[in-house]
Amino acid sequence: MTIFPNFLDNFATTLLGSKPWEENPRHRDLLNVFTEVQDLEQRLLAAMTAPPQPGAGAAEQLEVCTDLLIERLAAGHELSLLLSTPCLSAAEVAAADDVFRQCLEEDENCCQEPAEPAANLLEACLNVFTELGDPYAVASADLVEALRHLPGIAGNQRRYSDLTQARLAELLAPHGMRTRDITLPDGRRRKSYQRDALLTAMGVCTSC
Repeated sequence: MTIFPNFLDNFATTLLGSKPWEENPRHRDLLNVFTEVQDLEQRLLAAMTAPPQPGAGAAEQLEVCTDLLIERLAAGHELSLLLSTPCLSAAEVAAADDVFRQCLEEDENCCQEPAEPAANLLEACLNVFTELGDPYAVASADLVEALRHLPGIAGNQRRYSDLTQARLAELLAPHGMRTRDITLPDGRRRKSYQRDALLTAMGVCTSC
């Protein structure tokens, strides 16, 4: 996957003697998800047109294609949400900046985030596992759906209500948590988080 800006863009900036613009996080999200959609479509096309592998049946190939299709649909849905979310107008941005500057002048503490009623992200994830009966794994999509109903900030200035599977993965990665393809108790095979990995990330011994 091509990372933007890359060395050519940095070279152009240096050559022109201009200062790079500060990146807009929402625009970066759009670019990342759009790239993910394209990558998943290429992988899905390759899986659908690949000749059968020795020793692999049609059922296994169909399962791979189904998983990729589900991931592609989820990424496409996330991209649609990002594209349909309105941006602030220039006047709204200027008004917000004025309020922020005035706030700093009046009281350096008045703009701090209020105490959030929700627990931290790991505890919130564990609560979801508990509510579902402590299964050994929970699908990433199901975990996100449950977390999106919580108030407050999940991390990196992202609210729980704005979580997506990609954003949750980004927030959990520093804790050593990754999704795995797991067949769940209901028979679905999904990208899922494991309860043991969550407990380990929280410092709880799972072998005691």
